[in-house]
Amino acid sequence: MLALALSLALLPPDNAERAVSEARKALGTPYVLGGRLRDAKDGLDCQGLVFFALQALSGCGWRSWSVMPTESVKGELGLPVAGAAPVAAARLAEQLPVLEPGDLLWFVDIPENPAEPSIATLDGARVWVWHVGLYAGDGRFVVGDHFAGQVVEEDLLSYTQQHYAGVFVTRMRDGPRPARCRAHRPMRVP
Repeated sequence: MLALALSLALLPPDNAERAVSEARKALGTPYVLGGRLRDAKDGLDCQGLVFFALQALSGCGWRSWSVMPTESVKGELGLPVAGAAPVAAARLAEQLPVLEPGDLLWFVDIPENPAEPSIATLDGARVWVWHVGLYAGDGRFVVGDHFAGQVVEEDLLSYTQQHYAGVFVTRMRDGPRPARCRAHRPMRVP
C-alpha cells in the first residue's frame, strides 16, 4: 500500500499550499448544511469548504463538482491513496507519513448513507462517506465541521478516532478536474 501511495504524483506543492491557505481563510465561518457562501448569512458545510478552497486552483465554481463522494473520488477530486482502501481510525497513525497537504480526507463509517452506494469496505464491513476535509500537514486538517458548528482546523487522529470508523484519502495529481467547469459567482468569506 505504501508503495502505491508514494507512486502517485502529488498536487504540485504550490497548489497544495494554496488550497490549504484558501481553506484556512474560512476558519470560523459558521457550519451550515449545504452552505456555499451564497450570501453574508450563509455558511459552509464540509464539501462547501473543499469547493471553496479548490475554486482558487481551478477557476471553477462550486457547481462544477459532484456532491456525491462516490463520483468525486473517480478522479474529479483526486484518486485514491493507499490502494483504494480506507484506513481504519486505529491504524491511521501509520499512514500520517504518507499524507500530503492538499489530500482530501473522506471520513467513512458503517451506518448506511441511503443517498449513495458504499464507497469501500473496512475490516470486512461496507462503509459510506459521511464527511470530508482537507489535510493541512503535521497531522492536522481543515474542515467545515458540524460537531464544532464552524470551519475549524483539527488534529486528524483524535478527530477520526472520536467520530468515524476510518478515512478514505484521495490525492489530486495536477489539481481538481471537474467534468465541466462552471463559471458563476465565486464563494467569498464575508
